Amino acid sequence: MKLLRWIVSAVCLTLLAYLARRVNWHVTVITASRASLAPLVAAMLVNGVSLTLRGARWWIFLRQVGASSLPLAIRGAIVGAGLNNVLVANGGDAARVLLVARTTGVSRSIVLATMALERIFDPVCFGLLLFVATFVTPLPARLAAARGVVGAALLLAGALLVLLARTPASSWQADSPHGWRGHVREFRYRVQSLASAKRISAALASSVGVWVLQITEFALIAHSLRLGLPIGGSIAAMLLINTGLVLRATPGNVGYFQFAYAVAVSRFGVGADTAVAAAVLIQAIEIVPVTIAALVLAPGMINRRHQRIYVTIA
Repeated sequence: MKLLRWIVSAVCLTLLAYLARRVNWHVTVITASRASLAPLVAAMLVNGVSLTLRGARWWIFLRQVGASSLPLAIRGAIVGAGLNNVLVANGGDAARVLLVARTTGVSRSIVLATMALERIFDPVCFGLLLFVATFVTPLPARLAAARGVVGAALLLAGALLVLLARTPASSWQADSPHGWRGHVREFRYRVQSLASAKRISAALASSVGVWVLQITEFALIAHSLRLGLPIGGSIAAMLLINTGLVLRATPGNVGYFQFAYAVAVSRFGVGADTAVAAAVLIQAIEIVPVTIAALVLAPGMINRRHQRIYVTIA
């Protein structure tokens, strides 16, 4: 599996290097340097609010397992997002589970169950946005052609969420079978016990807010560069970019992000060099401050866990 991932990364890097040679970087740098400051600051604030809302979405489930601190859930979301910017294969998600488990003393398997349930809502909202966008905005041909498949997938996902919310948690005891079967049974129990209708509804509403904020951020960057890009263009760009986030072939998806953004907005008359400048600014806002914050917060979360143990023993 690791070999396959390295092969995929190598192929992607080779392709991106070839595409990068076709960009006029002089024009790109000049375009980016002329961006208006106020929309950039607003986009940074919007991205911060979006991360905060992601943390609040996680907290909806974390507080049910004994991790009741909302600031901790938000810090965990920031750490996860920041480390995802420097690691491949969503390594930041594993880090935030570990950090929250160490800080609170809650079992890592239980924290993992909360994160797994919380992460369900991103693909659901992605599918919902894609389905609506096929009716209201020009999309790349392959995305536009996916309307029927996405619609069916949304119906299935909705039915599964309703079933999950209405199904009583299966029994699980500490003396359940050991090994991987025991872990699977415990994991299923934890997810089912967390998935109430009220919590699912709250998490879905939070997810819609997160995606609206992300569209707003994209639109603010386009406005800062005076691209004349309609909101549909920002939606198309975000959709195409997120199709590549399933497998992070490069840290932060640098390279693919710029390529996907340029392809999406080209249908709205935006040139490749200008589009790359916008994509670079979006990633700079999403990567630099968040990664710095993650590197600052991660050691602090571990240290607080050690301090809590010391105080308890004393």
